Amino acid sequence: MSEQEFKKIDRDKLPLIYRLILKVPGAEFLENCSSGIFWAIVMPVFLMIEFFLNMFILIYFRFPLNIILASIIPTTIFLIFVRISLQRFINWWNSEVASQGFKWNLEEKIQEYLAMLKNKEEKE
Repeated sequence: MSEQEFKKIDRDKLPLIYRLILKVPGAEFLENCSSGIFWAIVMPVFLMIEFFLNMFILIYFRFPLNIILASIIPTTIFLIFVRISLQRFINWWNSEVASQGFKWNLEEKIQEYLAMLKNKEEKE
């Protein structure tokens, strides 16, 4: 693979579906604070509350409306999660792969690994 294949991702040249996902509102604050505490404490509490809210919606409203209302919250959560994942991937690609020239030098890595195994066997 040549170096030209690893270019920075330009958000304006992405396919339409990815540009639409990146325009999902309300996820800007989650890009910065979505760390361990957020996923370990806030999200489980939110999902439990959402579960009971969906149960209430399914019981309280009549058939066609309850399914529509109950599917709005999980769909929104899914879209926000996909946007955050896509944003993180683009940031990672632009900072790691495109800027430093990602190289797949397998022969060199295999030689390093074999030398490390040989050193380990000699020590034992």
